[in-house]
Amino acid sequence: MTDDLNRTHQHCVLAGDTARFSSTHRVAQCSTGTLDYIQRRCAEALHNLKVDPDTGTKSLHSLLPSTLEHCEEIHNEVEFEWLRQYWFQGRRYARFCSWWSQPMEQLERDWRQMEVMTHLLLGVVEDESTAQEGRREMADTLLNALTDRQQHRQTWRDRCQSSLAQTLPPEEAPVDRPYWDSDDPEMLLPFDLADIINRVESLLWRM
Repeated sequence: MTDDLNRTHQHCVLAGDTARFSSTHRVAQCSTGTLDYIQRRCAEALHNLKVDPDTGTKSLHSLLPSTLEHCEEIHNEVEFEWLRQYWFQGRRYARFCSWWSQPMEQLERDWRQMEVMTHLLLGVVEDESTAQEGRREMADTLLNALTDRQQHRQTWRDRCQSSLAQTLPPEEAPVDRPYWDSDDPEMLLPFDLADIINRVESLLWRM
């Protein structure tokens, strides 16, 4: 072994008269890569979603740019560091690691609520009655989040549709999820955000 590899890896070798098997155990970074961590992050973001108990109408508690930016960062983290990473491994992995099915379903439900929050923010930004100064800051925050999201979605689509991915058996092939068509009644925003981004850019240009 070279350098400090043994500081971060433990090695177990079973050797006998037959074939030898070895196992490498990596030391995980536990501060940001755990289920508890991302569940706490989801709770932080969803705390800014207000639901009227009588009508079910949804709105945002805070429109502070720092709060909005924090929520949109979590939105992207859930989609690209968890949901898409998980489904990229294919349906076979989901079947063999069935324990993860329920937590990932909950993360996807939380992510859908964050899509609602982004839609609500878009509505505030496009509302002519919103205070001009605060409106520009919110539009900047939204544009940055949407641009980043659009780029990452395209990157993941390219990976899922790569020539190498096409050679894998169906159960092992990466799944492009979350994905939805523009006429999906459950999704308030489109998968392809290009038109939304153009609208926000045009709005900022006019301010």
